[in-house]
Amino acid sequence: MMKFKSITYSLLFLAQVSFAQEETQVPQNLNLEKAIEIALVNNFDLKTAKNTLEQAKNQNTIGNAGLLPSVSLNGSAEYSIKEGEMEMASPPQTFETKNAETVTYNANVRVDYVLFNGLGKLYTYKKLQQANDLQKTIYKAQMENTILEVSQLYYQVCRAQKSLNLALEAMSISKDRYQRTLDRKVFGQATQLQVLNAEVDMNTDSTRVLQAEQNFLMTVKNLNVSLAIPITSSYDVDDSIEFRNDLSEEQILTGAQSNNSLLLSQQQQEELSKTDIKITSANKYPTLSAYGTYGYYQQDTEASNVTYMQSLGPSAGVSLRFNVFNGKQQRTREKNARLSYLSQQEQSKKVEMQLHGNVSNAFTDYTYKRRIVELQKTNMSQAELNFNKSKEAFELGRISSIEFRTAQQNLQNVSYNYSDAQYNAKISEYNLLRLAGELINEQ
Repeated sequence: MMKFKSITYSLLFLAQVSFAQEETQVPQNLNLEKAIEIALVNNFDLKTAKNTLEQAKNQNTIGNAGLLPSVSLNGSAEYSIKEGEMEMASPPQTFETKNAETVTYNANVRVDYVLFNGLGKLYTYKKLQQANDLQKTIYKAQMENTILEVSQLYYQVCRAQKSLNLALEAMSISKDRYQRTLDRKVFGQATQLQVLNAEVDMNTDSTRVLQAEQNFLMTVKNLNVSLAIPITSSYDVDDSIEFRNDLSEEQILTGAQSNNSLLLSQQQQEELSKTDIKITSANKYPTLSAYGTYGYYQQDTEASNVTYMQSLGPSAGVSLRFNVFNGKQQRTREKNARLSYLSQQEQSKKVEMQLHGNVSNAFTDYTYKRRIVELQKTNMSQAELNFNKSKEAFELGRISSIEFRTAQQNLQNVSYNYSDAQYNAKISEYNLLRLAGELINEQ
């Protein structure tokens, strides 16, 4: 039987997975671990989340926070023709210019840097780091969604495959019963009515085989879509089930409080809003900036008594800007930032309380589903025993075909119920592990 293994994937490794669409080799015998491995490489939603994570990573630089200086290269050339008049005080002279040409060239390299702005840029960089961490948590949550989705679809395929096998087995039994009834009729031990009943039951089971086969093919295609592999891919799945027996409500709750992606992302949102307060408050401090240039300037003109001018060299300066009054906009922004932080705190409390309730309900659901599995297992043993005895009695002519058919249908119904109970409980187990943040263990 397939033993449960804790699924461990490295986010760093997954970040290096190529997004190139390559044909994935699907094994003929597919187990859940391999299906999840394929989905974590191919799933479209996960790729989209990965792109968003890369965007957050690209934003997380000191340059985007404004902690690096800006460097600009500027240049210009200007030509003009002017008419004008110029008077000079000493000695008194008057100059008139007509069609005076002026040519100006200017080029410089300029460096600007904010020396101080209330530490706003440092807080901005911290916010970019927090946003990157938040996106990692969101990406992890998408991985968990993908794993849970694939697990559900995989077990739907297992259930459909089991149902198909049960339908084929029932049809085989019905064919054997029909043939036996025909043989007994030859010897006068069965009536035509019994033959017709056996034939109707055989045809009914044949129809169920077709329905089960259709359901199996459709569930396989649904899984293929989630795995992002060719829709026509076919394979056999391991439909055996084994449960973990080391889960407790206290353990799940402890894990959820530390590792649950929804709670972690909300706590990170709260920290982001706290950093926003610091960024907003920084705007009330003066901004001290510095600049430096190294430039070249040349002018040739006929419109002045200075006909040629040229300069080359550096210059530098500082500037101070302080917002004295802006209609109380700064105060309003600070108040709103604090209110946003208070709202995020309340949301964190709400998420934590909801998580506690979800864990309790999920564990109760899992516990009862496990109990149903044990009950159906007992029913299965009794139904198999009843069917075997009925089959033996039918072959010896001690019971009617109707009684044998009833035993057969009871076994089939119990088999379906037992299969459903197992897969429902297994999905419930995966949901518990997701709440506890155990579907993915970062290396």
